[in-house]
Amino acid sequence: MVSFLFLISGLLAGSFANVCILRLPKNEDIFFKRSVCFNCKKKLLWYLNIPIFSYLYLTGYSNCCGKKISKQYPIIELTTGILFLINSIFFDFFQAITISIIFFVLLLIIVIDFYERVIFDFMNYFLIISGIFVSIINPNLNPENITALNSIITSIIGFSLFYFLRELFKKKRNIEALGMGDVYLIAGLGAWLGFEKFLYILSISSILGIFYYLLKNSKDENFEIPYGSALGISFILLMYSSNFLQIFI
Repeated sequence: MVSFLFLISGLLAGSFANVCILRLPKNEDIFFKRSVCFNCKKKLLWYLNIPIFSYLYLTGYSNCCGKKISKQYPIIELTTGILFLINSIFFDFFQAITISIIFFVLLLIIVIDFYERVIFDFMNYFLIISGIFVSIINPNLNPENITALNSIITSIIGFSLFYFLRELFKKKRNIEALGMGDVYLIAGLGAWLGFEKFLYILSISSILGIFYYLLKNSKDENFEIPYGSALGISFILLMYSSNFLQIFI
C-alpha cells in the first residue's frame, strides 16, 4: 500500500515536473496558470491533466487541434513515478520521502539543463541547504547517513574544485567549460553524498559527458555538454548503488 501511494505521488509529481520544465525557462507562473494545449493554447479540461491516463486516453494526440502530444509528458511522469516507487522499496519511509523530494528537484535540473543549458540558482541553493540541514538535524534521513562536518566539507571541496577548473579553463583556453550552475550543483550534491562517494560522482558524470560528446560528434567549438544533467543522473545512480549491489552480490 505504501509503495502504491509513492507511485501515485510520483506520477502526480511528474505531472507538476512537466509544468516546471516548460514554464520555468520562460519565467511563467507554475502554480496558478491553467494548463493549455502546447500547440493551439486552448485551456485543458481537468481530466486531461491526469498523469499517464490523459496521454493514453487521447492516444497521443490533442483533442482540441489534433496535433501530436510530446512523448516527454508521459516519459517524465512515468520516470518520476518509478523513481518514487523504487525509493519506497529501497529506503525506509522517511528516507524515501526525503530522497524523492531531492530526486524531483534533480529531475528538473536534468531535463532543463539538457534542453536549455541552464540550472536555476534556487534549485542549487535548496540542495546545498537541505543537505547540510539534514546532516545536522537528522542524518538518518539521508541514506548515506553522513555527518554534518562531512556534508559541509564535501560541499566546500566540490565548489572549490569546480570553481578552480572553471577559472583555469577561462584563463588558459578562454572558454567557459563549467557554468556557475554546475559549480553550485556539485556543492549541493556533495552536501548529500559526502566525501566517500564524491570521487565516484565526478567519474560517472565525466564518463556520461564524454559519451554524450561522442554521440553528438559535434565539430562546433562552442558545443556545450549538459554537465548538470550528467551530475544529476550520476547522483541518482549512486544513491541506488549500495542497494543494487546487495541484490546481486
